[in-house]
Order: sequence, then structure tokens, then C-alpha cells
Amino acid sequence: MRELGIALVALACAGGCSSKPAAKLPEADPARVTTLATTMLRNVPVPAGAPECKFEQLLGGATLTRRTLIELAEQEMIKRPEVAEWVNPTEVDSPAARTIIDSKDVTLRRQAAAQLLSAPFYLVYHVDLVDTPIPLGVKDFKRGNVGARALRYDTNGNVSCVMVFFWGNDPAKTEWAMKKSDKALIDPEVQKEMQQDLRRQMLKRIAALAAPAAKTNLPADDRSERL
Repeated sequence: MRELGIALVALACAGGCSSKPAAKLPEADPARVTTLATTMLRNVPVPAGAPECKFEQLLGGATLTRRTLIELAEQEMIKRPEVAEWVNPTEVDSPAARTIIDSKDVTLRRQAAAQLLSAPFYLVYHVDLVDTPIPLGVKDFKRGNVGARALRYDTNGNVSCVMVFFWGNDPAKTEWAMKKSDKALIDPEVQKEMQQDLRRQMLKRIAALAAPAAKTNLPADDRSERL
């Protein structure tokens, strides 16, 4: 029986047992991330203040929303729609960034800090303008737009290039909201649904951001229809 037990242990370990301890993941002080995020916020360029990014320059870095960057910098969140969650979806954030913000585990936060600091560059989705009446609770049925910039930062927190992009509510969803808004004020549920639609449209827009723009015969300044 003893020989059988030894044989079973040997068989179980044949593919995966090792006497070596598991490799320890690199760690870094999360305060270094706070310092970097603060520098990045300080270095947000003015419109047209940086070269335009080529599509391929948007791939391969750590991604962050403007809201998450403010949280990493440990600064007070400004009360403006440009930093609302519905135009700063956490799905586009690098998981390491969310771990630093959300986790209470010291080791996990240090490991996440090391991972984030090892990124080759950072791409921050910086929302500049939210001109969308119904999601803001305003009874105005004009076609709204959200304007943002994808800011590529180097590892020192300096902007190397920028890509401007726009999006808006789905036309069918806008028509639905107009039909539902037959009172003096926008129904809070309609407002919330339109906010969530903007969130979904942003995720779609970002997913296609690194692809070359489709050729179109529309005027260059007709941004809403092009997107």
C-alpha cells in the first residue's frame, strides 16, 4: 500500500508539482502612480496644443479615463458632466489602475502599481465637452455631441500626441426619448437611459478609435454625422 501511495503522488505531480516557490510579482509604491497621475493632469494640453496621433500610436499602452486619472492623482473630483461615470466608463481602464483605486489589499495595490508603471505609454480618454441636452436633463431635442481627446503620455507624464474624437446618442434612442418626453421636465428614467446610451456609444467609439477613419463624402466639419 505504501508503494501504491508513492506511485499515486508521483503520478499526480508528473505534470505540475515543483519544489520551487512561485515567482513573486514585482511591486512598487502606489505613491509613484499618484505623482505620475498628478503630472499628467498638470500637462493636459490646450486644444490643438499637441501633434495629432497616428492610429497605430493608440495601441499597446495602459488606458485610463479622465475620471480615473483624477482618482489616481488623489485629487477632488470636479462636479462637471465631463467627469461623470457615464462618459468615463471603467471598462476602458487598465485593470491595474482600478486595483490601485478600489483594493484595500496592500500587496495587490503594490503589484498593480508596478504593473501600471511598467506600461510603455499611457492613453487617457479626456472628455472636453458634453453638449447633450436630454442626458443632462434639459428638454431640448437638438442632436447632441460629446467631444473628447485621446491623449498619449510618455512614461514621464508628458503628452506626445493627441487624437480628437466625437460621439452622440443613437438616433433611434433619441427619437424614443423625444416621444417619452411629453411633460414640462425630462423624466429621470429617460435621462438615465440616455446617459447609459451615451456610455454604450462611447465604448463603441473607443473600440474603433485605432482603426483608420472610413472614407466619406461628407464635409470635414460634419462631425456628428461622420461618427
